[in-house]
Amino acid sequence: MNKDFIMPVIVLSLICLFVSGALAVANNFTAPVIEIAAAQRAAMARKEIIPQADGFELLSADNLPRSVTEIYKATNNTGYIFMISIPGYGGNINMICGIDNDGRIIKTAVLSHTETKGMTDAVFADHDPALLNHQGRYIGKDKNLHDVIVVTGATISSNAYRNGVIDAFTAFEMVHR
Repeated sequence: MNKDFIMPVIVLSLICLFVSGALAVANNFTAPVIEIAAAQRAAMARKEIIPQADGFELLSADNLPRSVTEIYKATNNTGYIFMISIPGYGGNINMICGIDNDGRIIKTAVLSHTETKGMTDAVFADHDPALLNHQGRYIGKDKNLHDVIVVTGATISSNAYRNGVIDAFTAFEMVHR
């Protein structure tokens, strides 16, 4: 009876140990590739927001708003990029916001989100001109965000997006001199 009980436990433990080791080895080989790909996607997103920039310099600042995860300054002084992660209705909304040296929004975009599909199309879609383009409403606006209203039916997501842009302006005022 002891043998019938102990042997399966030992075998399953060895299988778990082997599989865990195999996953660790696989992760060791794939992590650098994944990291490089993520860095390339982020660089492309920055270039899409400020296409006239010739490069970006990562800045650091103290007491940034919690949602601002990274700040970049264009090396040719054409503006700033703010990487933002802010809670929405269904999870964090990861977005990017470009602000020029005059304190006006160049462009904003959502990089990823887990909000309800369909309900947030008007908030996040910038690829379909038939949809109400909430992101386009921000282009050219200053920190007052005049005439930018929330999208009915996706109020929490729309407010989160707006709050992310407000946080970008708070960070802008901290780093722009």
